[in-house]
Amino acid sequence: MHFRTPSPHKLIYGIIFLFLVYFILLPVISIVFYGISSSDSLFFTTKGFQNSFIYLRHSLSVAIIVTIMATVLGLTLSFTLHRMAFPGKGFLRALVMLPFINPPFVGSIAYIMLFGKRGLITHRLLGLTISPFGMRGIATVQVLGLTALAYLLISSAIQKTNVSLEEAARTMGASEGKVLLTVTLPLMAPEIAGTALLVFLASMSDFSTPLIIGGSYQTLASNLYIQITGLYDMQSAALSGIILLLPCFMAFWLHKYHLSKRSYFSDDTASDAIVSKALPKSMKAIMIGLSALYLILLLGQYLFIVLGALTKQWGYDYTFTLAHFQSLKGTQVKPFINSFKLASVTALFASGTGVFLAYLLKLHRPKFATAADLFATLPAAVPGILFGIGYLVTFRYPILGVGKFWLTPLPSIVLLGTKAIVYLICIARFMNIGLRAGYALLEHVHPDIENASYNLGAGQARTFFSIMMPQMKSAFFASFLRSFSDGMVTLGAIILLIIPSNKVAVQQIFTVVKSNASGDAAAIALLLSFMTLIFLGFYYLLFNFRDVIKRLKAPYKKEVNL
Repeated sequence: MHFRTPSPHKLIYGIIFLFLVYFILLPVISIVFYGISSSDSLFFTTKGFQNSFIYLRHSLSVAIIVTIMATVLGLTLSFTLHRMAFPGKGFLRALVMLPFINPPFVGSIAYIMLFGKRGLITHRLLGLTISPFGMRGIATVQVLGLTALAYLLISSAIQKTNVSLEEAARTMGASEGKVLLTVTLPLMAPEIAGTALLVFLASMSDFSTPLIIGGSYQTLASNLYIQITGLYDMQSAALSGIILLLPCFMAFWLHKYHLSKRSYFSDDTASDAIVSKALPKSMKAIMIGLSALYLILLLGQYLFIVLGALTKQWGYDYTFTLAHFQSLKGTQVKPFINSFKLASVTALFASGTGVFLAYLLKLHRPKFATAADLFATLPAAVPGILFGIGYLVTFRYPILGVGKFWLTPLPSIVLLGTKAIVYLICIARFMNIGLRAGYALLEHVHPDIENASYNLGAGQARTFFSIMMPQMKSAFFASFLRSFSDGMVTLGAIILLIIPSNKVAVQQIFTVVKSNASGDAAAIALLLSFMTLIFLGFYYLLFNFRDVIKRLKAPYKKEVNL
């Protein structure tokens, strides 16, 4: 049942829709037109054209391998940590979340520390001087980072699995393997497909890992960065970006309009109390072994980041020192403040706008609702660095880019080179998180609740703030925390738009890593991760203050009642 959209809601929806058109749709369209409008770029040379498709093949090769491995590992981790009983599960669940609070290329630093020419394992222990660079290194680092994303997404599917269906299959004589293949996995098919899509897109858009440890094996995303910052050829970058966009759009379209329609519903849900006791010991051993191996590698990765930050020079002098942290004094503190401001402001606006848009599209179905949903979801299919190129191309003209076609005598730089453009691109990219969180929550909210409030005489403002906002606050909080975490470590979309006055910590790490100062990079990465963790905890307590107080008082109340 859909309701007539109140006038203030129409006004807000109109503003949001205009934002989606200007700051999401227009930059993507600009990339296409900017790329095909010039015929004198290096891209149109035989070598340039061939190189772009070579790099695309590299990107696809890495992305396919990473998607398969990360999805399988994420599935294994989810079953191990949610369906098996053993001590320490809570600690392991917290451990697997580490990649979400760390910069995207922290894994690259650790990989070089362990397996580089002066690596602890390859050189110190084995006496080897092998090169860690190439496709193998890129895939290894991406799998370690993206398995955590796969675990988080698939775990939500395990919580919705109807365990009674599995028990019924076992009662009818099905083996554990058959139950897994014919009941459990089919019930989780939509979530697994969605996980594979997001892992694929994340791998395709990753430019920092290939730049740091790719060596001569570069991907199309990393080549885009080189074309802009090294060759200063925006046309070639735009044309290469179109090529990168095609497989991403194809994967996104395949999932959104085909795989996502194959949904499975169940009345009962699983919980952490559900333990699969019928699993054979051999299967349990394999799953626990794979999970333990991944978590050991993950823990080792961050342990050696700590060691790298506390030793003079990794690979040569392992003397304890705090010099790397002392080098962060002075002007280098500002990027951390900028990161916090960027993450907090963009998370607030992106989450609030995304959840409110979900409320309007789900319950009110205003005009152009399908287009609004598509535009808001579009950044999920566009690699971050390509989205940044779109902003470079579009907002170097006046009047939010429209001045390219009229008012051209005005000064050419309006948004480009300002702090505002960095905030705008992050809000545009993170809105999708709030939108999806809002959709998921509103599936459980009966639409007649709002209508009943109007029938009882409540105005639209009172209905929204008293009835609907409390219903949607959990979606906002979840979206805010995720967007804040992403905002603290985001780089791909903003790296081409940052100027010295709004430099962020993660970009500073990237610059230091490229200069081979691994100790300083490790120190900055540790501080940024610690800072992210502290503020995530602060915001969690702020949003859940009443619940935390109740939990703290619960033991006291119990003792009083006794």
